[in-house]
Amino acid sequence: MAHELTEHQLRSYRDNGFLVLQGQFAPDDVRRMREEADGILELSINSSLANRRKSGRLNICRVGDGPQVIRRIQPIIDLSLFLTQIGADDRLMKPVESVLGGEAGLMEEKITYKQHLPDPVDGIECEAMEDRFAVHSDWAYYRDQGYPQNLVSTAIALDDCTPESGPLRIWPGSHTEHREHERTEVGRQVLPHLIDLNGGEDVLLPAGSMIMFHSMLVHASRPNVSARPRRLLIYSHFLRSTGFVVDARNGPLRLREAPWEWQYQRLKQRGEFKDVFKAPRFDHAAQAAAK
Repeated sequence: MAHELTEHQLRSYRDNGFLVLQGQFAPDDVRRMREEADGILELSINSSLANRRKSGRLNICRVGDGPQVIRRIQPIIDLSLFLTQIGADDRLMKPVESVLGGEAGLMEEKITYKQHLPDPVDGIECEAMEDRFAVHSDWAYYRDQGYPQNLVSTAIALDDCTPESGPLRIWPGSHTEHREHERTEVGRQVLPHLIDLNGGEDVLLPAGSMIMFHSMLVHASRPNVSARPRRLLIYSHFLRSTGFVVDARNGPLRLREAPWEWQYQRLKQRGEFKDVFKAPRFDHAAQAAAK
């Protein structure tokens, strides 16, 4: 059937712990995903300013004396009908269910932006933190909630992932065993004696492509030193037959944040707050033409 993986692709996933699918989403779909990502960023920042509290969805940092950086916004599908539809699209779900071997349930979803803000946004607390992500496996986090090891995450590239933009970096074949982690300022990291922290290989994805990877695959990313965002739209799934509840991981945060977001909308309607932040737009067509 269309979009289901071949036996060769499944074998590659089982052996390496990841699989890249080039050009899975058409340019028009990618354009709409970018628009939704911009809208979610604007909502998260403006609602934070309106309510004088940082949204619980928003992970924003400042790198030294440099610019503010949006690292991640999570969860996101309750803020976007289109991204909800992408999350149910056969181009995503058929490959996911192929590797899981059955019906999939959504565990969590997010956008990792790695996006530098050209102008500072005052009034939002920013952690002092690098915009890189440590060498880790996702299951080092998921096991705290008792999730099984056989989870799969799928990252759709909304922007071209280049060496300069801090692309996903993976350690092929590292998914066959769990390695203990330690806590660092940028998150949990595999203990240095258990893996070569300077190893791995970059995944240079063109926009519209996606990578599927096992929850125990060791991965990381370096800082984004380009002038553009490196946005990945990520959905993570478990096998429904394992009995876990859909959205148990992200659901409580959705419930906590929704009243604040509605309050922000009401403040705007009453004229008590006007949006002050607009997400920067990028000329992706010009970037493609320059290649």
